[in-house]
Amino acid sequence: MNSFPIPAQTLHYEQTIKNSRFISYLAHAPSPELAHQIIDQYRLQYADARHVCWAFIAGQPRFTTAVSCSDDGEPAGTAGKPMLNVLQHGEVGEIVAVVIRYFGGIKLGTGGLVRAYSSSVAEAYKLLPTRLKVPIQRFQLNLAYPLEDVTRRMLASYGCAIESADYQTQLSLLCRGAQDQVQLFRKALQEVGRGQIELALFLE
Repeated sequence: MNSFPIPAQTLHYEQTIKNSRFISYLAHAPSPELAHQIIDQYRLQYADARHVCWAFIAGQPRFTTAVSCSDDGEPAGTAGKPMLNVLQHGEVGEIVAVVIRYFGGIKLGTGGLVRAYSSSVAEAYKLLPTRLKVPIQRFQLNLAYPLEDVTRRMLASYGCAIESADYQTQLSLLCRGAQDQVQLFRKALQEVGRGQIELALFLE
Protein backbone atom coordinates (compact mmCIF):
# COMPACT_ATOMS: atom_id res chain seq x y z
CA MET A 1 0.00 0.00 0.00
CA ASN A 2 1.33 3.41 -0.95
CA SER A 3 1.02 6.67 0.95
CA PHE A 4 -2.11 8.68 0.17
CA PRO A 5 -3.91 11.80 1.44
CA ILE A 6 -6.76 11.52 3.94
CA PRO A 7 -8.98 14.24 5.48
CA ALA A 8 -7.10 16.20 8.13
CA GLN A 9 -10.33 17.44 9.70
CA THR A 10 -14.09 17.50 9.12
CA LEU A 11 -15.16 20.07 6.55
CA HIS A 12 -18.57 21.79 6.44
CA TYR A 13 -19.95 23.44 3.28
CA GLU A 14 -23.39 24.79 2.41
CA GLN A 15 -25.14 25.97 -0.74
CA THR A 16 -28.73 26.87 -1.66
CA ILE A 17 -30.19 25.80 -5.00
CA LYS A 18 -33.73 26.92 -5.90
CA ASN A 19 -34.59 27.37 -2.23
CA SER A 20 -33.35 23.90 -1.28
CA ARG A 21 -30.57 23.98 1.30
CA PHE A 22 -27.73 21.50 0.81
CA ILE A 23 -25.44 21.00 3.82
CA SER A 24 -22.29 19.01 3.12
CA TYR A 25 -19.79 17.33 5.42
CA LEU A 26 -16.56 15.57 4.48
CA ALA A 27 -14.88 13.56 7.23
CA HIS A 28 -12.21 10.94 7.88
CA ALA A 29 -13.56 7.37 7.74
CA PRO A 30 -10.87 4.64 7.86
CA SER A 31 -13.48 1.85 7.92
CA PRO A 32 -17.08 1.29 6.77
CA GLU A 33 -18.12 0.94 10.42
CA LEU A 34 -16.76 4.38 11.29
CA ALA A 35 -18.28 5.85 8.12
CA HIS A 36 -21.73 4.61 9.17
CA GLN A 37 -21.21 5.99 12.69
CA ILE A 38 -20.53 9.42 11.21
CA ILE A 39 -23.56 9.15 8.92
CA ASP A 40 -25.75 8.20 11.89
CA GLN A 41 -24.47 11.21 13.86
CA TYR A 42 -25.63 13.56 11.11
CA ARG A 43 -28.98 11.76 10.87
CA LEU A 44 -29.53 12.56 14.53
CA GLN A 45 -28.22 16.11 14.21
CA TYR A 46 -30.49 16.83 11.23
CA ALA A 47 -33.44 14.65 12.20
CA ASP A 48 -35.90 17.14 10.63
CA ALA A 49 -34.22 17.05 7.20
CA ARG A 50 -36.01 15.32 4.33
CA HIS A 51 -32.88 13.60 2.99
CA VAL A 52 -29.49 12.64 4.43
CA CYS A 53 -27.56 11.22 1.48
CA TRP A 54 -24.06 9.81 1.71
CA ALA A 55 -21.10 8.11 0.05
CA PHE A 56 -17.77 6.82 1.31
CA ILE A 57 -14.44 5.33 0.30
CA ALA A 58 -13.15 3.62 3.44
CA GLY A 59 -9.67 2.76 2.19
CA GLN A 60 -6.99 3.65 -0.31
CA PRO A 61 -8.41 5.72 -3.18
CA ARG A 62 -8.96 3.77 -6.43
CA PHE A 63 -7.75 0.52 -4.86
CA THR A 64 -10.36 -0.34 -2.22
CA THR A 65 -13.66 -2.19 -2.51
CA ALA A 66 -14.89 -0.65 0.77
CA VAL A 67 -17.17 1.85 -0.97
CA SER A 68 -20.90 2.50 -0.65
CA CYS A 69 -23.54 5.20 -1.13
CA SER A 70 -27.21 5.99 -0.51
CA ASP A 71 -29.86 8.20 -2.14
CA ASP A 72 -31.91 8.20 1.10
CA GLY A 73 -35.27 8.64 -0.61
CA GLU A 74 -34.15 10.79 -3.54
CA PRO A 75 -34.83 9.30 -7.01
CA ALA A 76 -32.49 6.37 -7.63
CA GLY A 77 -29.07 7.41 -8.86
CA THR A 78 -29.52 11.15 -8.28
CA ALA A 79 -27.65 11.58 -4.99
CA GLY A 80 -25.44 8.80 -3.61
CA LYS A 81 -23.89 7.73 -6.91
CA PRO A 82 -23.04 11.27 -8.07
CA MET A 83 -21.47 11.92 -4.66
CA LEU A 84 -19.47 8.68 -4.83
CA ASN A 85 -18.38 9.52 -8.37
CA VAL A 86 -16.78 12.74 -7.12
CA LEU A 87 -14.91 10.86 -4.39
CA GLN A 88 -13.75 8.13 -6.76
CA HIS A 89 -12.27 10.65 -9.17
CA GLY A 90 -10.28 12.31 -6.39
CA GLU A 91 -7.03 11.41 -4.69
CA VAL A 92 -8.25 11.37 -1.08
CA GLY A 93 -8.91 8.07 0.70
CA GLU A 94 -10.66 7.08 3.94
CA ILE A 95 -13.33 9.69 3.33
CA VAL A 96 -17.08 9.92 3.89
CA ALA A 97 -19.34 12.56 2.34
CA VAL A 98 -22.74 13.40 3.82
CA VAL A 99 -25.15 15.85 2.18
CA ILE A 100 -28.26 16.92 4.06
CA ARG A 101 -31.09 18.44 2.02
CA TYR A 102 -33.85 20.69 3.26
CA PHE A 103 -36.47 20.86 0.49
CA GLY A 104 -37.27 24.40 -0.60
CA GLY A 105 -40.54 23.75 -2.38
CA ILE A 106 -39.16 23.73 -5.93
CA LYS A 107 -38.48 20.40 -7.61
CA LEU A 108 -35.04 20.18 -9.23
CA GLY A 109 -35.67 17.22 -11.56
CA THR A 110 -33.29 14.27 -11.84
CA GLY A 111 -30.62 16.24 -13.69
CA GLY A 112 -30.84 19.09 -11.22
CA LEU A 113 -30.50 16.72 -8.29
CA VAL A 114 -27.44 15.04 -9.79
CA ARG A 115 -25.79 18.43 -10.29
CA ALA A 116 -26.78 19.63 -6.82
CA TYR A 117 -25.44 16.62 -4.94
CA SER A 118 -22.29 16.25 -7.01
CA SER A 119 -21.47 19.96 -6.75
CA SER A 120 -22.12 19.91 -3.00
CA VAL A 121 -19.37 17.33 -2.62
CA ALA A 122 -17.10 18.76 -5.33
CA GLU A 123 -17.10 22.28 -3.87
CA ALA A 124 -16.46 20.96 -0.37
CA TYR A 125 -13.69 18.74 -1.76
CA LYS A 126 -11.84 21.80 -3.08
CA LEU A 127 -11.65 23.23 0.44
CA LEU A 128 -10.76 20.01 2.26
CA PRO A 129 -7.47 20.08 4.21
CA THR A 130 -5.61 16.77 3.98
CA ARG A 131 -2.65 15.00 5.54
CA LEU A 132 -0.58 12.15 4.22
CA LYS A 133 -1.21 8.63 5.51
CA VAL A 134 2.02 6.68 5.55
CA PRO A 135 1.61 2.90 5.92
CA ILE A 136 3.46 1.57 8.97
CA GLN A 137 5.31 -1.75 8.94
CA ARG A 138 6.14 -3.64 12.15
CA PHE A 139 9.07 -6.06 12.15
CA GLN A 140 11.39 -8.01 14.42
CA LEU A 141 15.18 -8.14 14.35
CA ASN A 142 17.18 -11.00 15.84
CA LEU A 143 20.90 -10.35 16.16
CA ALA A 144 24.06 -10.99 18.11
CA TYR A 145 24.92 -8.47 20.82
CA PRO A 146 28.09 -7.11 19.10
CA LEU A 147 25.83 -5.84 16.29
CA GLU A 148 23.47 -3.92 18.58
CA ASP A 149 25.06 -0.46 18.27
CA VAL A 150 25.34 -0.46 14.49
CA THR A 151 21.79 -1.81 14.19
CA ARG A 152 20.36 0.88 16.45
CA ARG A 153 22.16 3.59 14.46
CA MET A 154 20.82 2.17 11.21
CA LEU A 155 17.28 2.03 12.57
CA ALA A 156 17.47 5.67 13.59
CA SER A 157 18.86 6.74 10.22
CA TYR A 158 15.85 5.18 8.47
CA GLY A 159 13.37 6.69 10.91
CA CYS A 160 12.47 3.34 12.47
CA ALA A 161 11.55 3.10 16.14
CA ILE A 162 12.21 0.32 18.62
CA GLU A 163 9.06 -0.69 20.50
CA SER A 164 10.71 -3.25 22.79
CA ALA A 165 13.92 -5.19 23.31
CA ASP A 166 14.28 -8.77 24.56
CA TYR A 167 17.72 -9.67 25.89
CA GLN A 168 18.01 -13.46 25.76
CA THR A 169 20.59 -15.71 24.08
CA GLN A 170 20.51 -13.16 21.30
CA LEU A 171 18.95 -9.73 21.09
CA SER A 172 15.43 -9.41 19.69
CA LEU A 173 14.15 -5.96 18.77
CA LEU A 174 10.50 -5.28 17.99
CA CYS A 175 10.43 -2.29 15.64
CA ARG A 176 8.19 -0.22 13.39
CA GLY A 177 8.69 2.30 10.62
CA ALA A 178 7.28 3.77 7.43
CA GLN A 179 6.75 0.91 4.99
CA ASP A 180 8.94 2.37 2.26
CA GLN A 181 11.76 3.12 4.71
CA VAL A 182 11.60 -0.39 6.14
CA GLN A 183 12.19 -1.81 2.67
CA LEU A 184 15.24 0.42 2.22
CA PHE A 185 16.47 -0.50 5.69
CA ARG A 186 16.07 -4.18 4.86
CA LYS A 187 18.29 -3.87 1.79
CA ALA A 188 20.95 -1.93 3.70
CA LEU A 189 20.83 -4.47 6.50
CA GLN A 190 21.75 -7.30 4.14
CA GLU A 191 24.99 -5.51 3.30
CA VAL A 192 25.91 -4.55 6.85
CA GLY A 193 24.68 -7.64 8.69
CA ARG A 194 26.14 -10.13 6.20
CA GLY A 195 23.47 -12.65 7.11
CA GLN A 196 23.98 -12.28 10.86
CA ILE A 197 20.84 -10.19 11.41
CA GLU A 198 17.47 -11.81 10.90
CA LEU A 199 14.53 -9.58 9.94
CA ALA A 200 10.92 -10.85 10.07
CA LEU A 201 8.03 -8.69 8.87
CA PHE A 202 4.67 -8.74 10.64
CA LEU A 203 1.57 -9.05 8.49
CA GLU A 204 -0.95 -6.39 9.55
